Amino acid sequence: MKDSSIKSADRVLDVLELLCRRGNASTHAEISFALDIPKSSLTGLIRNLLSRNYLTKNSEDMTYTLGPAFFSLAEKGKQVKSILKIAGTQVGWLTDKTREASAFYLYKGNYVERVIGKEANYPLSYRMTPGVKFPLYSAAAGKAVLKSLSDEDKKNYFKKVKLEPITKNTVTNEVELRQNLNLHSKDNIIISNGENSVGVIALAIAILDKEENPLGAISIVIPEARFNQELEHDCRDCLQHAAKKIEHELFL
Repeated sequence: MKDSSIKSADRVLDVLELLCRRGNASTHAEISFALDIPKSSLTGLIRNLLSRNYLTKNSEDMTYTLGPAFFSLAEKGKQVKSILKIAGTQVGWLTDKTREASAFYLYKGNYVERVIGKEANYPLSYRMTPGVKFPLYSAAAGKAVLKSLSDEDKKNYFKKVKLEPITKNTVTNEVELRQNLNLHSKDNIIISNGENSVGVIALAIAILDKEENPLGAISIVIPEARFNQELEHDCRDCLQHAAKKIEHELFL
């Protein structure tokens, strides 16, 4: 026998798949009969799906159809595939333009993951290995995402995440971190100075979807020894340009 929670999860997927197969409209009785789900059990399941907008109900013919949350989830899946190709082009452009290492990071809950990276052609440079994960509160890319979260999402993040020091520069106080996100975010660009890696300065800007929720961030990473005001200015301009290009191409 399956665990009840697994059985419920299977039934949710069965309902969604059934509606996809049937042209996206079925009554309560039709769903119950097709999937052999007791009507009493199906009522609670459908109620939950309606409350989370995965289903909508047509009161005229009493049918259920796939809701906006379902299509939003599918669209976001497409975006992730598209964004990797689009962001890859811009990461290459950033490094060619600034001659510094750059990367694109996907937002994955409590952290960002570097999925595309290009290293600078210097003896002193930062390795941009894909697959590395960074907390939102320390790395520039993570902080750019954190800043762009809604107030409610920020509140939930700070409630469940313990801010632990990674270097001596890591900010581990929520109030101070919130202040820094607003203070050091000129032109929506965040800077981290040795907060995640000693001797490394990074600038980043979040990439947003149509509802202005973060999908990830692009970042330029520079050894502290090579960082100066002129380079910072150039990096800011390039990051803003690259972010606009990514968002524009993503939503064409």
